[in-house]
Formats: sequence, structure tokens, C-alpha cells
Amino acid sequence: MTALHAGALLLAAIVGFAAHRASLCTVKAVAEVMSSGTAHMFGSFARAALWAAAVAGVVGLIGPGTLQAPVAWSPSFSLAGGFVFGVGAALNGGCSLSTVQRLIDGELSMLATLVGLAAGVAFGQAFIVSCGVSAQPMPASPWMTHPAWAVLLLVGLLLWCVREAFRLLHAAVPATTIRERLGQPTYRPASAAALMGVAAGALYPLQGAWTYTNFLRSEAGEWLGAVVPPSGIHALLVTSLLAGMLLSARQRNSFHLRTAPASVCLRAACGGALMGIGVALIPGGNDTLLLAAIPALWPWALPTYLALIGGVAVTMLAMRAVKGGTPEVRCRADGCD
Repeated sequence: MTALHAGALLLAAIVGFAAHRASLCTVKAVAEVMSSGTAHMFGSFARAALWAAAVAGVVGLIGPGTLQAPVAWSPSFSLAGGFVFGVGAALNGGCSLSTVQRLIDGELSMLATLVGLAAGVAFGQAFIVSCGVSAQPMPASPWMTHPAWAVLLLVGLLLWCVREAFRLLHAAVPATTIRERLGQPTYRPASAAALMGVAAGALYPLQGAWTYTNFLRSEAGEWLGAVVPPSGIHALLVTSLLAGMLLSARQRNSFHLRTAPASVCLRAACGGALMGIGVALIPGGNDTLLLAAIPALWPWALPTYLALIGGVAVTMLAMRAVKGGTPEVRCRADGCD
């Protein structure tokens, strides 16, 4: 294993650790807007994407990165996949990373979600193959071609990063060491966004769309002979992501085994299946969109994520109409309830 691979594994573990500490989730973000009219969690997602874009731009500018262009089926497939993924995430009560985070904390119903997710990815890939649609590579990222507007955008992003870094340092608890800050049981969303964004921004240009939803999509595509199988380093990156979450759970002692009624597991499995279909169509999940595609400025990424938000919102409104309410999420600058 090369030093580059070892560094990539460390970056994936940092993403997992920070994601577990902050519990960021698009479903929670939509619930926050619906229940309290604020958008602190969406602000954290935007910060993570901005950090990742700035780092990806620097890596692309200095040259060692590849910023591999992902494949896509068509804009209509991607938008439909985003909406379907959002519907499934709302039924499940969590998105890509939050599903794994909840499982690692002992919520066994999330096993049903992952089983449904794998089945949905396989079904979605089989549907694509049956349609005879061939994957088309996206245009090269602007971070690699360096048009004038991208260079100006990168300068603006770097100035924002400097300002945000000073803001985070000012908000940090005084008289604490870096080790004490890293060991805090929960992270401020802005701090977690910075860690996730910097790590993902450096990782994606070097390793491509490494997320675990993309790993499942590649595995299912290999079974059907539709796409190139995932590499060995891709599997190790997903393992490192999980290891980062496990380390966080052990360090803060958050594992508590929790079972759920069969009806809850069935809903989780159905939600996971819809999420899996979305992963096949996009391709990738919300983790791929936020930590890789949007920062790399791929043209289909932001509209697809907006369609995903729409799927979550429509489903939660329907659930509110049927059940008379939805979960209340209230956020502040230092976290959410």
C-alpha cells in the first residue's frame, strides 16, 4: 500500500468520525425547516460542500488529483433518482450516512434499511440495463480545466475558508487542547462540516466517488455486467469510513442495542429499497452528491440534490396529513434537538 492510499484511508476515517459526531442528516434538515422554520442543518451541509469545493479546487489546480468524471445515465434519470431517494429516506427516517451512524449506535432496524438498500440498488441497476441505457461520462470538472471563472470562484472560496476558520477558532471552548476538542462527545455542526468537507475535498480528487452508496452501486452493476467493479481500495475506503464511526461510538460510549417492532423494520426496508433505486439512478446517494459531486461542480449534482429534498418534503407532508404530525427538530448554532 502506498503512502497516498494510507492517506486516503485516514481521510475516509475522518469523514466517518465527524459524521458520527455531528449526526447530520437531510431528513432532519427538512424536519427542522418544517417544524421550526430555521435551516441551521442545511447551513452545515452548505459549509461542508464549500470546504470540499475549496480543497478539491486547490488539489485540481496544483495537479496531483484526477477529479475523475462520474458517469451519469441522463438528467431525467438523475432527477427521478434524487426524488425517489428522498421518498425512501423520509420513510426510513435517515439518509446514507445517518443510517450507518444509527446502526453503529445499536439501532438494529437500520439493518433492514441496508438490506433494502442493497436490493433496491440491484433492482435499479437491472432496470437501467433492461432499458438499454448506456452510461455517459460527465464533462471534466472546472477544477481541472481552470476556466477564468473557476479560478475566481476558487479565490472567493479560499477567502471564505479563512474567514470560517477564524470564526470556528473564536467559537471554540477556551483553554482546551486539540485532543480535548476532538474528544468532545458531540461536535458543533459547523466544526463537523469543516472536518468532513476538508477530508472529502482532498479525498475525491484522488480516489473518485468513493462513498459506500457508490460502492454498492458498483457491486450491483458488476453482477449485471453493467459497470466496472469497484476496486480493492474502494472497499478499504468504505471500511475506513465505518472504522471512523466505530471509533467515535466507542470513544463516547454511544452504543446501546435497540430493537424495533416488525412494522418499523418493514418500513425501514421499504425506505431502504427506494433509497437503493435512487442510488442506481442518480448514480450515488446524498453522501456522493454533497461530498463529491456538488463540490466538483458537476452540472447534474445540485438539481438532483434539490429533487432529493423535494422527495423528503413531499413524503413528510404526506406523513403529517396521515399521522397528524412529523418529528420536531430544533437547531441552534451548536447543535440540534
